[in-house]
Amino acid sequence: MLFSRSISKDEQAETAITHMIFFIAAVVLAMGVVSVLSVNVQSISGATSASSKVISDQLRTDITIINDPDTVPYRNSEYYTFYTKNTGKSELNIDYVNLVLDGVLIPPENLTVDVLDGGVTWRPGDVLNINVTTSQLSSGDHSVRVVTENGKSDSMSFKT
Repeated sequence: MLFSRSISKDEQAETAITHMIFFIAAVVLAMGVVSVLSVNVQSISGATSASSKVISDQLRTDITIINDPDTVPYRNSEYYTFYTKNTGKSELNIDYVNLVLDGVLIPPENLTVDVLDGGVTWRPGDVLNINVTTSQLSSGDHSVRVVTENGKSDSMSFKT
């Protein structure tokens, strides 16, 4: 004969309360995990969206330095002139154009940047006139790189 023990109502209540406490703890823990994961998913989603916008802008942007590398104008013994054409499909802000001459970033106060046809927006097909105030470069090989606001650039080697 098997011995069976009967469970009292107090023991049943204690067991039910214990199970309820574990259940509530599991639900609270699950809610915490869900909230942490939700924040991470939203962060990753936002970063992916921003990254895709930057890549889209870069794909639509293209520029070309159109100077003759054999004759880069040096005007008034004061500044060099470079011409750059917007050959892409997006408009660019001329305030964010940078120029690197022989590996050195030219500070904005030594640059005069304007669109040849006027205006403050560098539209597709427009040519940008960039005057670089600097002392005359030594004879020999040099390089220039024009960089747009979203990182697209073009470079040219020239001789003086």
